[in-house]
Amino acid sequence: MGKPVFTPPVQTSHLYYRLADILVWAGVTRYHRIRGLHGFEHIPQGDEPAIVISNHQNGMMDPLISCAFVPRQIHWLTRADVFWNPVARHIMYGFNQMPIYRQRDRVADIRHRNDIIFDVCVERLQAGAVMGIFPEGNHNPFPSLRAFKGGLAALVERAVERYPELKNIQIMPIGLDYEHYADFKRQFQARCGAPVAFADLIDEEGKLDKVAFNDRLRQSLRQLAVDIQPAEAQPILHPAVRALRTTEMTWDEWQEVPGMLDRWESRWTSDEAWRDNVTSAFDAWESVWNDAGRPGRPEAWGSDPDQARQPKSWAPVLRPLGWVANLPSWPASMLIRWWVAQTVKKEEFVSTMSLGYGMLLVPLTWMLWGGIVAAFASPGWIVFAAMWAWGQVGSKFHDWVVGQNHHHRDAVDGREFWTGTQPAQVDLRDKWLGYWQALKG
Repeated sequence: MGKPVFTPPVQTSHLYYRLADILVWAGVTRYHRIRGLHGFEHIPQGDEPAIVISNHQNGMMDPLISCAFVPRQIHWLTRADVFWNPVARHIMYGFNQMPIYRQRDRVADIRHRNDIIFDVCVERLQAGAVMGIFPEGNHNPFPSLRAFKGGLAALVERAVERYPELKNIQIMPIGLDYEHYADFKRQFQARCGAPVAFADLIDEEGKLDKVAFNDRLRQSLRQLAVDIQPAEAQPILHPAVRALRTTEMTWDEWQEVPGMLDRWESRWTSDEAWRDNVTSAFDAWESVWNDAGRPGRPEAWGSDPDQARQPKSWAPVLRPLGWVANLPSWPASMLIRWWVAQTVKKEEFVSTMSLGYGMLLVPLTWMLWGGIVAAFASPGWIVFAAMWAWGQVGSKFHDWVVGQNHHHRDAVDGREFWTGTQPAQVDLRDKWLGYWQALKG
């Protein structure tokens, strides 16, 4: 018996999505330390159709981020093998998910099947839905944009061919910026830009200039997300970009970064002397850093002493209190941490799986503790509510303490880096300054 051909329903929203939305928002804001959400007022309101596009670095966390902060239900294309199970298919449809077939699905009529899905996408857009698409086609843990696939351009061309009024559909670019995408309570920022127009790229026969379209989309995302180019320069330029701390920048401060990255890319490809000088300075710094055991993080140092953080001496003092506050969540948290360490092999899926398990297991743990304590205390409902409140408030306090201690450790590391007098510290600092001088040269 062959694999079934799926035709998802035409819908713009679903109750399952609405019920899960608050859990997703709570999970995302609990896992990451949100430092800024810029430009989300650009998102169309009401029933105006739109397509949300983003850079794709952090596995399944990236779509969850968009679902948490875009104030409308988003429709996604998801690997088709998830839909073979009828129960999973029902749930996925409830979350506005639609299957997309890949070569690994081993279906002979893959083009026909995907045509059906694209037709449903068009109908949902015409009905006023918001689609979410990653133009790169797959995730890449490094903060750079890869070549865009042709799927979005094909969908847009099909939509305009069937419904000419969709040539004015809002395509919304969102740049996702992670300080450390896998680590708990590291900083995150999202930036939404103005809609990307494309009607002028459609000729009289209704054909879209796909090359120009993808180039326009790419340029819009480069103004919102870190994009280190070219590929051969990425490992050499990455430490400097980390030191910039882009996740902490205000919108005005961020405006300088895309232009700086453009200049670095241009010089790398056109100025051989500059490229060789930067590479040599990087190699000298990395060699000393490796010999010292790779101490510290570029985010802690910045590019000069004035950028060292201010320590929060009170943060370590609060750690024991944070542990006590987190006691109702502790069993679930430890189980999740252990299970993810055992089962997740790729770092870019660590946060997704931790969040997914946590959204379900942590509240269930609070309920379990509440039920146990309520069975031996009276009045039961008050005791249960108190245990639930302890779990909710205590876990939030604990997570806040974790974030503050991240800051404090970086501040201490930064001060030691810039003021240390040991020969190894002096050498590492000199090589780091030489690296930055080469970049500015």
